[in-house]
Amino acid sequence: MKWMPILFLLVVAVALGLRLPHLADRPMHHDEANQAVRFGALLEEGTYAYDAGDHHGPTLYYLTLPIAWLTGAKTFAETTETTYRILPAICGMLLILCTPLLRSGIGCIAVLSASLFTAISPAMAYYSRFYIQEMSLVFFSFLTIAAGWHAWQNGSRSWAVVCGLSAGLMFATKETAIIAYAAMLGSGVLCVLLRRSDALIAFSSAGQRDEGVASTIRATRASRLRLLLMAAGCTVLVSYVLFSSFFTNPSGPLESLLAFKGYVSRGTGVETDHVHPWNFYLKMLTFYRFDGGPVWSEGLVFGLGLLGCVCILLKKIPANCNLGLARFLMFYTLLLTVAYSAIAYKTPWCILSFLHGWILLAGIGVAALADLAQRGWKPRLQSGILFVLLLVPVIGTARLAQRTVFRYAADERNPYVYAHTAPDFMHLVRRIGEIEAVAPAGKGMYIQVVADPKQTWPLPFYLRAFPNTGYWIDPDNVPVDPKPDIIISAPSFETAPDDYLTEYYGLRPDTLLAIHIRSILWNTFLETRK
Repeated sequence: MKWMPILFLLVVAVALGLRLPHLADRPMHHDEANQAVRFGALLEEGTYAYDAGDHHGPTLYYLTLPIAWLTGAKTFAETTETTYRILPAICGMLLILCTPLLRSGIGCIAVLSASLFTAISPAMAYYSRFYIQEMSLVFFSFLTIAAGWHAWQNGSRSWAVVCGLSAGLMFATKETAIIAYAAMLGSGVLCVLLRRSDALIAFSSAGQRDEGVASTIRATRASRLRLLLMAAGCTVLVSYVLFSSFFTNPSGPLESLLAFKGYVSRGTGVETDHVHPWNFYLKMLTFYRFDGGPVWSEGLVFGLGLLGCVCILLKKIPANCNLGLARFLMFYTLLLTVAYSAIAYKTPWCILSFLHGWILLAGIGVAALADLAQRGWKPRLQSGILFVLLLVPVIGTARLAQRTVFRYAADERNPYVYAHTAPDFMHLVRRIGEIEAVAPAGKGMYIQVVADPKQTWPLPFYLRAFPNTGYWIDPDNVPVDPKPDIIISAPSFETAPDDYLTEYYGLRPDTLLAIHIRSILWNTFLETRK
């Protein structure tokens, strides 16, 4: 369609406006800071070894390297919040830019609608500015499906390779990619069963078997099996290369498999604080309001996605929408939604994996409505009415996304803000900078951090430019000589009142930090304020 490129460019412009401005304004989440510190070691030392703890796969760090090089950062201290958050922003944009890969499968209107919904989705926009693995995982998952579709339809080896590489990058991004693998497999099986059912009905109607057609089917199956094996080989290869740190850590791939013991424990709610009820994600999709704050919802996408499912089941989709692909997307999304809802371990960013499936189904839903309007007695009038009816919720969702990523970016009333660093913490960071400006040693001043690690993140990121920083958990093990210039601790930690001035700042809504500043430095700082 002639107008598609122009509308698509408008969608891209909206997506850029929600993903790129003010990337450094929000305080770093402790998970972001943890990943950044991990990357800092790779940047400075040039080596990486897979850690089966909370760091997930290596792609996040390797993909951040070229960004750091392009920005001129050679050390961890030279990186900024933007250095890290630009990667998920790029992945979020690539997710939109690659949506047209499904144009031959779901049609122009569905692709354009899905691109728009991806651009204005509050969750998609928010986590496209968040330095964790989720947005990369969603992008690689979509690319796996899109490339697999082209390989399946056209028998293309090139697309089979792209599919396999993308699937490997999924696992190398986050081990929970196996949930998506299982959903893809389950969806494929269900699609095959439905297709066979349709074929049996058609065969019964025909009353005879065409041997030529049967021979073609057998040849097609053999060709697709070869493509599947080729894709699987690429998946294993890229996963092994990355988890082995480009063959320098042979135990990495095995450790990535052994890590599932810990993930199974967390998934069943053992040894984790992130246990939530089954409808945790359903509330985020439909209606969420906390402590008198605004209402959050992905209701536009979810409602149109349900409509898309109904149209697929009733076979009431446009002629340019492939029923097999539509069914695959429907089953894949439903299986993912059920799986993530059934798992006891839940965090808000995990919603992205199946939310994008609902977005694609919503695109099909819009295409079905548009097709219905075109078949009416006054196609232009009905299409205009449909456009107006959709425009109001689209604008509302876009405005909600804007509030989500800017005004409420660190507000606990935002459902996507999860155990986030409080804005007040940045006052502590600024105070450290003010003291550093008057300290004779400057960034070389001696800083002690005395608290449990859970009570200090994201401090290691914000203290990355202070080389003389030490971390202790037990106050009894803290050396008393030489005296530190600054002590950052839990509120219960005591210092000599004559030696230190103490201030308190919020780290998170339920956590306070104390900063103890040497009196001589404090007095010098006050002199600069006269």
